[in-house]
Amino acid sequence: MRLFARGWSDRRDGPGHRRIYYLKGCNLACRWCASPESIAGSGELLFRPERAAGETLGGFCPHGAIDGQILDRTRCRSCPDTACRRLRHPALEWCGIDTTPEALAAELAALAGNWGDFGGVTFGGGEPSLQAAELAPLLRTLRRNGIHTAFESNAATAAFPLLVSEADLVIADLKSGTAETFRACTGGDFGTLLANLARAAEEADALLLRIPFVPGCNDAPEERSAMAGILDTLNRSRRRAKGEPLAVEVLPFHHFGDPKYRALGKPCPMENVPPPSPETVAGFERELAGTGLQIERN
Repeated sequence: MRLFARGWSDRRDGPGHRRIYYLKGCNLACRWCASPESIAGSGELLFRPERAAGETLGGFCPHGAIDGQILDRTRCRSCPDTACRRLRHPALEWCGIDTTPEALAAELAALAGNWGDFGGVTFGGGEPSLQAAELAPLLRTLRRNGIHTAFESNAATAAFPLLVSEADLVIADLKSGTAETFRACTGGDFGTLLANLARAAEEADALLLRIPFVPGCNDAPEERSAMAGILDTLNRSRRRAKGEPLAVEVLPFHHFGDPKYRALGKPCPMENVPPPSPETVAGFERELAGTGLQIERN
């Protein structure tokens, strides 16, 4: 399995104080992605020369890719050994950690036994279902050992259904209301997404749908109306199958990921787009609440 980060989450990605692993690689390329380092499946370097405090970094790369505080990424692409992943400096961060399901299971067993308010584990991304062959049996093992499990997904892969019945909590995205917008803003297949969300609504033990609310992408009245219609259908299925309303959380667009684009040497597609106003977000939440959905807020 390949990760790009790990950390802790307090009641934002499932109940309680949780360990969270971010799996590397994504099938989409959302214009507003806050974790651009998650998209490529291969390892890559985050280069932040501003953390060098005036120190020259030229000697850190044995292949001469760094000149002073400038990184020549054309040399990185032909690097024979990615020596930078073994370096320790605040300006250099190798993004791509290989591990095994067994190692993660052992780490989580130790945490569950020694961390008083340990709430469980969440697997985020990137897109976790791209590593479903390893993640599905790991989820089964963890649940068998009494550890609460969750995964966060864009729900737009063929492997998504393999994980739905394996986790205690499924957190999935609805990024738009129409196929055209979904394709334009993410590059994904809308039909796969809708089929997967319908299955999750009927089968997931617990389900939370998240809507990244992004100006210029899915905030137009027709998009909002289309998303509300999709959610209404899913809500009806959820009530029939599980006897409970569908839980939905609106996530306003933000700029937290902008520095990571610069650290990857990539343009930030949404750099000049302002976040939605709190009033606009609240209005959308009221629209959704009016259809009988359970609105979650953190």
